[in-house]
Amino acid sequence: MCAAHRRSDAAATAVAPPSAPPRAAGRRDRRRLARARRRGVEAGQDVVIGRDVVFDLGGGARVALGDGVALDDGCRLHVAAGGVVTIGAGTRLGARCAVTAQRAVTIGARCLLADEVVVIDAEPRTADVERPVREQGLAARPIVIGDGVRVGPSAAILAGTTIPGGAVIGARAVVRREALPPLPSPPRGA
Repeated sequence: MCAAHRRSDAAATAVAPPSAPPRAAGRRDRRRLARARRRGVEAGQDVVIGRDVVFDLGGGARVALGDGVALDDGCRLHVAAGGVVTIGAGTRLGARCAVTAQRAVTIGARCLLADEVVVIDAEPRTADVERPVREQGLAARPIVIGDGVRVGPSAAILAGTTIPGGAVIGARAVVRREALPPLPSPPRGA
C-alpha cells in the first residue's frame, strides 16, 4: 500500500469519532445530571454531560435523553414553552452543539452530531415586506433525525427537516426540508 493510501485511511478514521461515549459516566456527570433533572430534564442510564452544558427550558418544555447519551462540553439545548427535544439512546452531540426547539426536535438512537452542529426548528416569517422581520414572529416546524445518522462538523439542520436513518450529512452542510435517503452500500466483492 502506498503512503498516500495510508494517509487517506488514517484521515478517514480521524474524521469520524466513535459513536460510543468518550468516557464512562462519572461523579461529575451525575452531579450535572441532577442539576438538569431539577430543571425538568428526563434522562436514562449512563448519561454523560460535559462542562458548560446549558439546558434552557421554558414553561412546560420537555427534554428527554435516552440511555448512554453524551453531550460534550459547551452544548446548548434551548427549548421554548411547550417545546419538546428527544434524544435517542447512544447518541452523541459534539462540543458546542446547539439544539433550539420552538416545537419539536427528535434525534434518533446511535446518532453522531459532530462539533458545532446547529439544529433549529424555527425560522422567521417574512410574508409582509412592510413590517420588520422581528415583528412577524417565527414559523416552527418539527425536525426528525432518524437512527444512526452522522452529521459533520458545523452543519446546520433547519426547520421542517426529516433525515432518514443511516444518512451521512457532510461538514458545513445546510439541510432544509427533506434530506435524500442514504445510498445503498455496494455489494461485497464488486
